[in-house]
Amino acid sequence: MGTSKNGQGRSSRWIAVMSGLVALLFVAAAVPTAHAGTGKASVLKGTWIGTYSGYDADGYKSGQEKLVISKVKGSNAQGTWQYRSSAKKKWSKPQPLTLSVFDREETENGGMADYIYGGDAEGTYSGKYDDSDDSLIFAYVSRSQNVLTLTLELKRK
Repeated sequence: MGTSKNGQGRSSRWIAVMSGLVALLFVAAAVPTAHAGTGKASVLKGTWIGTYSGYDADGYKSGQEKLVISKVKGSNAQGTWQYRSSAKKKWSKPQPLTLSVFDREETENGGMADYIYGGDAEGTYSGKYDDSDDSLIFAYVSRSQNVLTLTLELKRK
């Protein structure tokens, strides 16, 4: 047909190289949005107050929660937590708490969300910080036999 074997080889190699480059560009463009990396715990520093609600083996619980994040370094934070039930006016004794910002991504509205995991002597926290409304939302699960599971919704004070 008018084309040599070498001409076909160069043409198919050219197509393969171009296809590879286009695929590489698509992957390179997608990677930053798929995983934006570890966040900075400095966004957590301060006093956070809000509500908690959930269940344990004895029934429904609700009240107020206070986190005070006093030390941050890199993606790690240290502070204290306190609570008071709806009926009490006095905060409980401060207890130690540590948190880690393990992932960060852009939200639909163009803000950033930092995903957080942490713990205290009684259980674990899993949640996120949303910079669009400066809020923290956690799910908390105790390690006790009473099986306490709470949702915490906190705002910076």
